[in-house]
Amino acid sequence: MKKMIRRSEQKPENTWNLESIYSNRDSLKADIEKVQTNTQELESYKGKILASSENLVSVLDISFETERIIEKLFTYTFRRYDEDLTNDETNQMKGEITNLYTNYLEKTSFIVPELLHQNEDIIEKYLKENKDLEKYKLWLKRMFDKKKYVLSEQEERVISAFSNALNTPENIAGILRNAEIKFYTIQDENGTEVEINNETYQTYIMSNDRRVRQDTFEALYHAYQDHKQSLAEALQGNVSKIVVENKLRGYSNSKEASLIQNRVNPIVYDKLIQEVHKHIDVLYDYFKLKKEVLKLDDFCLYDAGVNLAQDTNHEYSYEEAKKIVFDVISVFGKEYQEVVKEAFQDRWIDIYPNKGKRGGAYSAGSYDTKPFILLNFQGKYHDVSTLAHELGHSMHTYYSNHNNPYIYSNYKIFVAEVASTVNEMLLNYYMLEHSKDKNEKKFILSEMMDLFKATIFRQTMFSEFEEFMYDSVEQGKTLTSDILSEKYYQLNEFYFGKDVVINDEIRYEWARVPHFYYNFYVYQYATGLIAACYIVNRILSHEENAVTDYLNFLKTGDSMDPIEELKVAGVDMTSEEVFTKAMEMFSDLIASYRKLDQ
Repeated sequence: MKKMIRRSEQKPENTWNLESIYSNRDSLKADIEKVQTNTQELESYKGKILASSENLVSVLDISFETERIIEKLFTYTFRRYDEDLTNDETNQMKGEITNLYTNYLEKTSFIVPELLHQNEDIIEKYLKENKDLEKYKLWLKRMFDKKKYVLSEQEERVISAFSNALNTPENIAGILRNAEIKFYTIQDENGTEVEINNETYQTYIMSNDRRVRQDTFEALYHAYQDHKQSLAEALQGNVSKIVVENKLRGYSNSKEASLIQNRVNPIVYDKLIQEVHKHIDVLYDYFKLKKEVLKLDDFCLYDAGVNLAQDTNHEYSYEEAKKIVFDVISVFGKEYQEVVKEAFQDRWIDIYPNKGKRGGAYSAGSYDTKPFILLNFQGKYHDVSTLAHELGHSMHTYYSNHNNPYIYSNYKIFVAEVASTVNEMLLNYYMLEHSKDKNEKKFILSEMMDLFKATIFRQTMFSEFEEFMYDSVEQGKTLTSDILSEKYYQLNEFYFGKDVVINDEIRYEWARVPHFYYNFYVYQYATGLIAACYIVNRILSHEENAVTDYLNFLKTGDSMDPIEELKVAGVDMTSEEVFTKAMEMFSDLIASYRKLDQ
């Protein structure tokens, strides 16, 4: 095992260049003071925003200028903090900027209510007479589209005042899951006693020893079974809170509320579940393949996570990973390649782990910074894939920022995973074509198939369960632990099929899923992968304009609704064809593995 170095020992060329944001403390301080000055100036407009078109322009100009600076400050301070979580100075700096933002939100919370509680005619009048308002026309339209769901200023203040208290169910569930549940122990492959908790579960459920997998599965869910009533009460409380607020605001139901707020047609949610049901046999065939390869007489839920092929011992240097990824993205043309070169040369990327550095990987930036990438590169194929994935995010951000004004640059979460997954899948297909290592090909195929299972099918199952919860509460029913567990068991019966043994402990898996507190969020993982599959299929099939359409999609930012943005890439998420192509891709992967395994 390589020795973990300190942050100070990292070579500058292996770290991101945050000095490109603020070269010294004085420039950072100047932006903090600018936010404070702007906040005070905005306060002076309270009750006077619509006194004139000039006032409206000034308020919007100052607001967006301030938010833009705050995002820049957040990018700098949070990236500094992530370099070494034990650094008290950067932790304090992060806290200062968070407080700065909180103060800004509090002092300017009057702006949107003041606009919305005026007659829309005055906005139309000002738009006609003041050309400086033209850039805000779409923003104003979107705001007024939500007007009917905005309550009075007093009512909004009450809801805001109770916001922290209303988060109690989610907070309690988090404490239970992460701190207070007493987890069970098992014996690992070597007979050593190990605790099975939320962190260790993923390691042992993928063990090649079936006894360990079974013990792991049963240990975790017995622990959740012990706390099923408390976690059911927390979930009931969270759903009830959201249902009540959405009813007060006038939404038909909570699903509609969530999708409308993200400007996504509710038809897409229903279409996802409908099409996944239609193609469920492909998932059943995947489980059949796993049973064949693992040579099992029966296939249980605790067998579903084990890899069909082990990762190779091949170690990729970072230079080798860069070359592979650069070859993969060559399909997008010279302009895209030049920006990726810039990412490598201008130090957008923090490459290697060090003591105290945040784990995992992400892409994050602001309108006035580079779209920085945090990696913890250690030379495995997964690290190569992560580089491709995060570059996809960063390139999406780059194109969005360079082709839209700040106000329309932040693309919605619905499309956020598309570009990253396109890169990741193109890498996998590239490696399948170029690798001479049979086991590496099998490993990549196994990873890709599991991505389909986990991202499309599992997240759709979660989406069905989530819809059941909200429908139940909206109908006046109570979400008891028995009701939740029985519904969850039934969904597993459908999604795994009659040829898989549905172990009873799966009834309690709902209790450990934090995303059930996120309010109709998880379906977007599934739709993101499905959209990416369609784009990749177009590119690999050399379909006319496929690359051009995709690059134009990356440039749309938030200039249109997410479903319309995907249509720019040639993807119609209301079309049966888009879902069918994804399922065909999954089926082809299964067939390719069978052929390779002969």
